[in-house]
Amino acid sequence: MSKLIEEKLETSVQTSVHNEFKNLKLKTAYDYLNQISFTVDGTSNKTIELLSNDAICLLGNSRMTNLMLTKLAVHCLMPKKYGGFRSSKVFVLDAGNCTDVYQFVDFMKQYGLNIKKNLKKIMISRVFTVYQLTHFLKYELPKTIHDYTINIVIIPDLLAMFLQEAEMDIDEAKFLVTEIVDILKVITHEGKVLLITSLSIDDQLPHFVIDLGNKIIKSFNKRIAIDKNKTNDKFKMLIQQKQGADYIAVKKYLSLTAEDVLTVMRR
Repeated sequence: MSKLIEEKLETSVQTSVHNEFKNLKLKTAYDYLNQISFTVDGTSNKTIELLSNDAICLLGNSRMTNLMLTKLAVHCLMPKKYGGFRSSKVFVLDAGNCTDVYQFVDFMKQYGLNIKKNLKKIMISRVFTVYQLTHFLKYELPKTIHDYTINIVIIPDLLAMFLQEAEMDIDEAKFLVTEIVDILKVITHEGKVLLITSLSIDDQLPHFVIDLGNKIIKSFNKRIAIDKNKTNDKFKMLIQQKQGADYIAVKKYLSLTAEDVLTVMRR
């Protein structure tokens, strides 16, 4: 691709994103109070902009996506003036048996938060089969959000259980994923809830699993692809936002490491 074409595409993307944010964001004071720019590595040049009714899907390396989900959850608990959400309460539905409570505590220490006070703002529920997952999403999660005024819902490794169900019928799996997608859409449309999930998808997975993942991804208005470089331990991160039926690139970072995510840099 020539440099001229790249420059035109970049200008087009920036203009499109600017217009999209201008039209959709910061319409009211409430919207402003529920917007954050999540800092990935403690510096202002690697950020992810979030609104309270965003639906975001992280794709890629399981460890990296789960670290980012945990850090993001703790970041949201900070006071608004320090980059958090207003009156944050987090619900984690662990669909992949991968939630590390000690990592929550470590990030809280680094952010300077009161650990005991902020752990009370995080609810974690674990499910063990795809049927439990679907049932909880459909019947229990809406009630939990309402009863406990949850405004951040995190679902790590949403597809993990479909891989663990060795005798899962493909048609049954497709039916359950369709149910899940419909539920996720309702969650974000009916309330001011920030919904974030992660999918560990790579080319080595069975084609039907990749198809299920692609079906889930389409229900999110933002997605973040995290790809490991082949020559070192660094990761590439591409942030995209949905515009119509397609996704457009918003930001791209080429030198993200696990240490960047694990460390909270003091400003």
